[in-house]
Amino acid sequence: MKGIDVYEGDNISDWNVIKNTDGIDVVIQKATQGISHIDSLLSYRYPRIRQAGLKLGFYHFANGDNPIAEAQHFLSAISDLKSDTVLWLDIEGEENWSKSHAINFTNVFIKYVQSQGYKLGIYSGYAFYKDYLEGNIPEVPLWLASYGKQPPLYPDRASWQYSESGELRGAVGAVDLDYFLEDIFTGDIISNKFVDQIKALQYNLNLDYNAGLYVDGNADSKTMAALRGIQDIIVKGHRSHVVLWIQQKLEGYGYLKKDSYTPMIYDEATFQAVTNMQKNWGKSTDGILGQETWSIFLNN
Repeated sequence: MKGIDVYEGDNISDWNVIKNTDGIDVVIQKATQGISHIDSLLSYRYPRIRQAGLKLGFYHFANGDNPIAEAQHFLSAISDLKSDTVLWLDIEGEENWSKSHAINFTNVFIKYVQSQGYKLGIYSGYAFYKDYLEGNIPEVPLWLASYGKQPPLYPDRASWQYSESGELRGAVGAVDLDYFLEDIFTGDIISNKFVDQIKALQYNLNLDYNAGLYVDGNADSKTMAALRGIQDIIVKGHRSHVVLWIQQKLEGYGYLKKDSYTPMIYDEATFQAVTNMQKNWGKSTDGILGQETWSIFLNN
């Protein structure tokens, strides 16, 4: 899903335009830095971002002071604010850190924030993460900056800040632009198997129905809207690559047997397999590929 991250130096002119015209789903707002600084626009922007209907999260920029003191400052500043995403530690700039200092600071910061009942993700430049943090911190959501080149960890493992010079109609001047994964909301690391399956489904939706989806492995609102749009199209006799995707899932679940169905055709065997799955999950046994049925496919 599309997002931006902002701090007091960014000039956002209209949050409703950001959401409705620019198509942004998520905003990550800087909250704090070091042990004393609070972003001057944090409290001003909070209600306006909320009123625009955008998902909102917060980040702390690490100065490298006492990690517990920095974490306490961060949590204190956002204690009365609701975050839709995990909280974020922004640690970057190899010239400001030794490897051992970065590893120790990050681990202590993560452990303290988690001990207070919060989930935390890490933002960094891709090179900083590879050189300093990879393999040296717990498995948490990642958000990596890499301009002009997609980092290898996106979209299977990390969200991606792909530009620091984005232009939006709702902003004056450059803005950081991001592609976010679903794990920013839950803190749970997405299984590569499900990511690959959802990417294949998105590709097939584009191929069969010109859905215009970004193939990122995230079952976001646009993907779900595309699935709603074909609910009445996939009936007995319908042929598509999406049907083949469904058949492969049903075969994996054990509802369809190999060679018992016609590939790519929503035939009687496939219809019966869908109704049997619906029955076992306590859903209406109508063979219709509605949202509840897609939820089974996308989460299992």
